[in-house]
Amino acid sequence: MQLYPSKSEVLEMLRCAQQCAQRSAPNYLTFGEFCVFATELKRCVDKGISRPAQLSRLLERDGGDKRRTRRKVSKGLPKHEVFLGGSCNPTTWRQDVAIPLLKDLGITFFNPQVSDWAPELIEKEHYAKQNAAVLFFVMDNQTRNAAAAVEVAFFTGLRRSLVLVVNPYQPTGCEVAGEAILEDELEDLAAGQQVMQLLAERQGIPCFPNIPQAVHGIAKVLWENVSVHELQPIKKGSTQISDRLMKLREAFDAVDSERTGKISLGQVRLAFWILNNRNLPLSDLRSAGVLEKEAKENVSFENLQVNFDQFCAIVAEFKSNQERWNISPLHSLLSNQQTSFDVYLGGSSTNTSWRDDVAIPLMKKNSLRYIIPPSNQWTKQVVHSCITLAERSRVVLFIITDTSRSLAELNMAAYYIGLGYDVVLCVQLLTEESVINGKLLSKLAVKDYNRGRMYLRDLAVREGVPVLDSVSAAVELAASKCLKSNTVH
Repeated sequence: MQLYPSKSEVLEMLRCAQQCAQRSAPNYLTFGEFCVFATELKRCVDKGISRPAQLSRLLERDGGDKRRTRRKVSKGLPKHEVFLGGSCNPTTWRQDVAIPLLKDLGITFFNPQVSDWAPELIEKEHYAKQNAAVLFFVMDNQTRNAAAAVEVAFFTGLRRSLVLVVNPYQPTGCEVAGEAILEDELEDLAAGQQVMQLLAERQGIPCFPNIPQAVHGIAKVLWENVSVHELQPIKKGSTQISDRLMKLREAFDAVDSERTGKISLGQVRLAFWILNNRNLPLSDLRSAGVLEKEAKENVSFENLQVNFDQFCAIVAEFKSNQERWNISPLHSLLSNQQTSFDVYLGGSSTNTSWRDDVAIPLMKKNSLRYIIPPSNQWTKQVVHSCITLAERSRVVLFIITDTSRSLAELNMAAYYIGLGYDVVLCVQLLTEESVINGKLLSKLAVKDYNRGRMYLRDLAVREGVPVLDSVSAAVELAASKCLKSNTVH
């Protein structure tokens, strides 16, 4: 093939393949993985591309009709160059570390943490956020950070100039305001933080290990006219040739809703369309001899099953043979070429059955296509799959119930609102009687978690996103949006 990947590229391929396949050791490639890497490497060499586009850039195509028109923001010079967001009381990182450094560098800032709070400060804080050149958020592990994480996720979706410092929650001995954090709450806090960081990573937002390094990076942004995306260290999920394999994994997981590890050839066509916006006719698959040996008399060709490795080989084959592509698709696999699903059923999954009891029956009654995103573990792969599914959905519905903390779900909802997706929300507040996993929440915990929920509701209203009080009303609105759209088209 006359391809000569560097040692670092080979190592990156092995690492990415291990992550996608969830193998214990990164010491080999399957045939399908090799096909994907070889095809993508050849494409880059043939076109003189030094590296494929970042995964986040690849996923930003289409979806233009789902974006809302944003309100105008002041274009004048910002009153404060840096907004100091993130953890508040009892943390003192602003006064102890950040502010002295910023003052030494002559950088102006807005500090929202004040000793005497007053209602008029709300508008001042909002104006400062809107007009700051850089949003600097420090997420400490001494607070629950429910509202701050929602804020970061929203600004990430908006693609604001954002710089982060994140202190991970410790697996043992974690306390918030003197309250010991038990295992199940710690898992939820860590999941919320993980999702926030993965969303930021996806958009190329830098996350620094400490405040001095972050402030140094901010100075470069302000003085040297560089983007925050050019700062180091930026944690990138998969770079160079491996971007393609991650993208294939996302598409495969998007159609493998039952998480069986296998999809039908009919679903292969859907995944291929998600990846390339191109139709892959069954006749092309049949003429190419796909699964010829696996064909069974009692199973239709369209329902033959393939695993992820076979899927990779199929995509690589039809990607490399351009003459097999339908440059002008004869017809879409779906009734709407921009979407694969009508409604994305996002939100709380623990201790609740709102999907089975309310949402799915209504979707089926109205013949609407729905998708339930994976949410068992908030890994990088799951987060990327969720984003792919939401991007391919006409309406993104989020139901946040009072049966769980739902920190990761709050952040995902805020991110989609920031991206401008057509979101419908229902956010229930916790009460002092709220019991999660058999444990009564403390008054402080209820206050902390409700702060995040109220912040999400407020920003949704500000952005023109409908916020409903009941699950049924939110589901009905999401369905009616799709039905109305179908009538228009």
